[in-house]
Parts: sequence; structure tokens; C-alpha cells
Amino acid sequence: MSTLNNTELAVQWFDGVHPVARAATIRLEGRHLTLQPADGTAAQDYPATRLRWPEPLRHAQRQLLLPDGGVLACGDAQAFDAWLTGSGRSHGVIARWQQSTALAFLTLALLVGVLFAGWRWGVPVAADTTVRFLPEAVDERVGQQVLRELDSHWLRPSRLTWAQRRAVFDHFADAVDTALDRRALPRLTHFDLQFRQGGGPFGANALALPGGTIIVTDELVELLQDQPQALVGVLGHELGHLKHRHGMRLTLRASAAGLATGALIGDFSIALATAPAMLAQRSYSREFEREADDYARTLLRGAGIDPAVMVGFFERLQQQRGTDEHSAQGAFAAAFSSHPADEERKAFFKK
Repeated sequence: MSTLNNTELAVQWFDGVHPVARAATIRLEGRHLTLQPADGTAAQDYPATRLRWPEPLRHAQRQLLLPDGGVLACGDAQAFDAWLTGSGRSHGVIARWQQSTALAFLTLALLVGVLFAGWRWGVPVAADTTVRFLPEAVDERVGQQVLRELDSHWLRPSRLTWAQRRAVFDHFADAVDTALDRRALPRLTHFDLQFRQGGGPFGANALALPGGTIIVTDELVELLQDQPQALVGVLGHELGHLKHRHGMRLTLRASAAGLATGALIGDFSIALATAPAMLAQRSYSREFEREADDYARTLLRGAGIDPAVMVGFFERLQQQRGTDEHSAQGAFAAAFSSHPADEERKAFFKK
């Protein structure tokens, strides 16, 4: 055993000068550590406050660092711990915590909980707060890049005639102007309608991009060609996404690292890189979708249009999904896969 009694401990002393360890005993009394070499040379005294105690491992060699550069080593961890306790001292709380299996698992559980809470609540709050301070020029940059990405890989030029596109724009713009005149909407949200062929995964679709662009597919115009007021409601929904900056909020939530980097150094290249894929999938939360629905309903009412016209739109979508349930267009029709259930939304617009 390395212990001589409750307060003395046999150790190996590396004095920092000689390459070979020397046997010694140590005693810790009050605020002083006394080192007595076994070869009979003079004892040395060190203030306890200047000693450094490396973090102990369960069965590893214990060490004590002296202020003059020397090191005291004890290969018997159990004896060292007994000496430390007998001297009226103990390892720190963190060291004792690390040596407990139960506490280690508790720490792991707490860490997982903190990470989950940060992902579930912290990241959305941080992203939404950051968006409030972002200039709209950032939205425009992201929107332009997303549009280029979509045009390169998924969308094709519209085949609608100029008259057809103009009719859609005029009908929607008239509804927005009427709602503004009646003060149903607080102020105009900038928008620019762009027409494209959907095809592939898009089909009948409308998509709001950061910065004010709303993409409308030919398929959506054809789907609602006999229900122009319902098309106003769909476009009003997308205008609601622009109003609340859902695209930027989604992008920043999905790229937490990019959010932190951009906030610190003003470089939002990470968000720009991930935006096309995120906004193409457009997995908006139920919260975002309900906010956009509420904006659409307000716009319709302000324009003198019964919001119940949206019920016909949802029924038509249901019919399309039923006939095309195995096709890409049916699966992604109007990109409403992440939206609240149709029945819930029908009831909302009937109110």
C-alpha cells in the first residue's frame, strides 16, 4: 500500500531537474503540503493554494502538480483517494460526477434534452429573430438564386398566352387593390407574378420566393380556369407567405450553422446555398400555413369575395389526387403535402 497513515502518502517525486523519480512522502496539513524525500534531504513546503490537481480517471495514476514545475505521482489510485479524504479534502464535484455511471447517463440524457430543445424551440426563435433584422435585399438575393435553380432543373417557360397571364395578374391585382382600399390589408406586400410550366414534381402549383416573386404554373391556371376567384385565394395564400417572410424563416431554420455565421460576419452564403432545395420542397410548418391561410381569407373578404370559394379548390385537389395518386403531379399537386388537412382548411375558409 502507498499510504503510511491517514495523512501521509508515499509517492514518486519528479523534481523537474533530474530525469529519475525519487521516492518521497507527502503530508497535507491545513494550507500547506509538506514533501519529505526518502533520501533524507531537506523537506520542502508548498502552499496548498498553488497546487494543481489534474482531473482524476477512475483507475489511472494520480498526479499532483507542484508550483516549481515538479510532479508527484501515485500509482495506487485507491490509496491516493483515501489519503486525500483523510487530509480533509476531496475531488471536485465534476470529477466525482464523471466517475459515477448513473450520473454519466443522467448527463447524457440532459445533453440530449438540451440539444432537442435547442433544435425544437431555440433554432426557430433565433431564426425568426434574425429575420427581423435582415434587410429585404437579402431576401431578394435568395429569391433570385432560388428562381435560377428552379429554372435550371425543374421549371420550363410558360406556354400561356400573354392575354391569359395578363388576366390572372389583373384579377389578382384588382383583388389586392380593393382589399387595400377597404383597409382590410395594412399595406401592400410587394409581389411579382412569374408564370412557368410545372411538370415533374410541381404540377398545379404556386410558390412564393423570398424577395417577392410568386411562381404560378400553367397547370394551376388550367386547373382553376373556371374558378378565378379561387385562384385569387391561392395567390393570396402565397402573398401571405411573403408578408410573413416564411421563405427566409424556413431557410434560416434549416441552416442553423448558416444563421450563426451570417449573424456574426454578415456572410449568408450558407443560407443561399441551401435555399433552393429547401424552398423547392417547401416543408412549411403548420404554423406558417395557417398564417398564410389567414392572410388569404382576409384578402378575399377585403376584396368582397366569399372565402368559401377555396372549398371548391380543395375538392378539386382531392379529385386530382384521386385520379393521379400514383403520379408525381398527383403526389405534389399544389405542394400542399405539408399543409393542414383539407377538411380542417375547408372549415377555416367556410367561417
